[in-house]
Amino acid sequence: PLGSACNDKMQNSTVAPKEGGSDLSKRRRVSGRTELATFSHQAMSDRKDTGSFGNAVSDIHPTSENTNRFHVGSRSTSEIPKIVKPSSRCLSETDNTNDTKDKTRQLHMPAGALVDISNFMGSYSGNIDHVVNEKRRIGGRNSASSFKRPRSSRFITPISTNRQSSAGVPKLPPTQITSCRTKLSAYYPFQHKRKTWKEYFGGPPCFNCLAEHIIDEVKLMDAKGAERWVNNHYKWIVWKLASLERCYPTKAAGKFLTVANVLDELKYRYDREVNNGHRSAIKKILEGNALPSLMMVLCISAIYSHPDVHKLEAVGTDENENSIKNKSLLAAKRNMPAHIELTDGWYALEASLDVALSEQLQKRKLFIGQKLRIWGASLCGWTGPVSFHEASGTVKLMVHVNGSYRARWDDPLGFCKHVGPPLAFKCIKASGGRVPRTLVGVARIYPVLYKERLPDGSSIVRSERMERKALQLYHQRVSKIAEDIMSEQDENCASTDDSEEGAKICKMLEQAAEPEVMMAGLTSEQMISFSSYQAKQKEARQNEVAKKVENALEVAGLSSRDVTPFLKVRVTGLAHKISATKTINKEGLITIWNPTEKQKADLVEGQVYIATGLLPSAHCTNILYLHARGSSTMWKPLASAQAADFQPFFTPRKAVELSLIGEVPLASEFDIAGVVLHVGDVYLCSNQKRQWLFLTDGSKFISASQSTDQDDCLLAVSFSCSSASDDGAFFSYALSGNTVGFSNLVKRQKDQTRRIWVAEATQSSTYTLSHEISKKSHLKEAATCAEKWASSSFDKIQQLKERVLCIIGDSGG
Repeated sequence: PLGSACNDKMQNSTVAPKEGGSDLSKRRRVSGRTELATFSHQAMSDRKDTGSFGNAVSDIHPTSENTNRFHVGSRSTSEIPKIVKPSSRCLSETDNTNDTKDKTRQLHMPAGALVDISNFMGSYSGNIDHVVNEKRRIGGRNSASSFKRPRSSRFITPISTNRQSSAGVPKLPPTQITSCRTKLSAYYPFQHKRKTWKEYFGGPPCFNCLAEHIIDEVKLMDAKGAERWVNNHYKWIVWKLASLERCYPTKAAGKFLTVANVLDELKYRYDREVNNGHRSAIKKILEGNALPSLMMVLCISAIYSHPDVHKLEAVGTDENENSIKNKSLLAAKRNMPAHIELTDGWYALEASLDVALSEQLQKRKLFIGQKLRIWGASLCGWTGPVSFHEASGTVKLMVHVNGSYRARWDDPLGFCKHVGPPLAFKCIKASGGRVPRTLVGVARIYPVLYKERLPDGSSIVRSERMERKALQLYHQRVSKIAEDIMSEQDENCASTDDSEEGAKICKMLEQAAEPEVMMAGLTSEQMISFSSYQAKQKEARQNEVAKKVENALEVAGLSSRDVTPFLKVRVTGLAHKISATKTINKEGLITIWNPTEKQKADLVEGQVYIATGLLPSAHCTNILYLHARGSSTMWKPLASAQAADFQPFFTPRKAVELSLIGEVPLASEFDIAGVVLHVGDVYLCSNQKRQWLFLTDGSKFISASQSTDQDDCLLAVSFSCSSASDDGAFFSYALSGNTVGFSNLVKRQKDQTRRIWVAEATQSSTYTLSHEISKKSHLKEAATCAEKWASSSFDKIQQLKERVLCIIGDSGG
């Protein structure tokens, strides 16, 4: 069964049907699109010039005998004759009379089969030189452009003359062999704007049975004896025309799928592809001149395989003894990718669907004739430029659900000129492939972290401060090992080759009482020998030291550090203000590996961005986790006027007072500034290093209540890391007694026994001394207020410090 008509962008070449199935109707083509106009019947004699076409005499008539072959006059399709190329000018009778010098020229092509346009790039006739068997590379300078210059320097306008004899056979001029390519189609290039599918047909297709309406002449058409190019295009031409006949039976009425129309379509495509070098989307991709990740509209032309899960589940319920085997087989079937065929109207390519798209295919959400807008696809099995017949069965297009959209029935096939709308953040599927484009709002930007991979395969994540300490410690260890090896080398440097003259002079100078006087008495030859010997010794010593240092560092596990910086960005999906459904915006956490300096500087909290190149993880949770590479990810800020159309999502940062920390939800992040009362020591707990810090901001004592109760006025902050880490303490002991601002702390369960608040510092948490906090920071005012309170509350701070020591003593710390 054929689906909706596959009208292609540059490839659309549907001709207007003939009256009675034998005469061609006049057609107009502009910029590669097909316009189907109103057919001229006898009742339409007074039609207007726009929107309709007059009858044109066909250049080719199918003969009544041997209807199973194409005929051009008395020749078969394997020997298509030369067609007269019209003059580059259409002169009127008056112009011909006044200007006798302008004569029409007739260009001919040799009679015979159509030129082979496979991927074999041999030498062609004419003045254009081609490199034999040259391979084209993606993005190379020698690649052909999307629409290269036509081999014919001028477009030839069709001549509306009747060149048919009374016998019904076209009169052909004598054969003239020429190196120029002959223009076959008399209707390309187009001279007038054509109607679109929607303008002509008026609406989407409806399906109808076609077999009973096909005439015998069409049923006998066969392309087995034709060449590969003709065979391929014959298939898609008949597929398209038959789809139009089936979907629009009233308007088509058997006038589309005719032998004459098929022949004319073949001539049109030959002119477009061979003579003018226009290529479709799939052909460009297979030849390496276009990326498969570009957005394009393709049509499903065949379904090769898809898992029949319902049938397998039914079998599993009947056979209880094989339930375990059936369950494993069912799981394997569900994870098996489905294979379909996609076409751009000119060529086809096999495609492999991911799990999510395979499920949609199994649910009959994908069907033959449906158009898909594909973005971010990739090729599997492609090693270099190949022709369409070589790619069959070896090259596949990998299609993912995050880059696939349903297209409208009248969308033209091929590459899209305009970028489509971004995918809604809530519609991103885990394990659904790369997201070409989505719209997100940045809620929080965390500081840059560093991940180091250790030789044993494990990894350690450090903050920027801890990374500086780790790097300094690494350099110290490397320097110590190098110094030890160099000192050992100096002790063993006495062993020299005494046979050389330079070595003898060096030994004499070491033993001489006055080496300066001895140096002054050396001849020029002796000085050269001595200098050469010293250079050789220095080079040998350096090579030996470098080799020993390298071996020693490798033994100590200090050969090199594999450190990768990354940036975490918390984002949220957006909802339009006029949206009828009220849903909670989906949250996500994006990890940008090796972020660029531009991304570090330009990303701002509260801004809406169009992000490209994000890859979701395979874990399905309430929070969507995505990854991206700094070099391959783009963050384009959305204009303020456009961002105003969405519901607000951003909650600005603010410093939380300790007296109001109860309003902060559990496990939520918050920022605070206060006076550090105590910094504890690092200790081991459950194979982890842990450290505690206690602070207060005096907000409870500053309030109007003037309370003297010390309950709920302390905050205990803990930090934990792996015991395998050689890093020192996270909190510096020098923080005690200073006013510090903390960011990205996570609230934990309150200690009801000791009546203190508890928070946790993660790798994303940072702290800054009061005098280092920026004036524009939200922590500046809170830090100034806490510092002012501490300067006038010495007794209260001492009482709080004693209480902290009691808490530490009670807990055994």
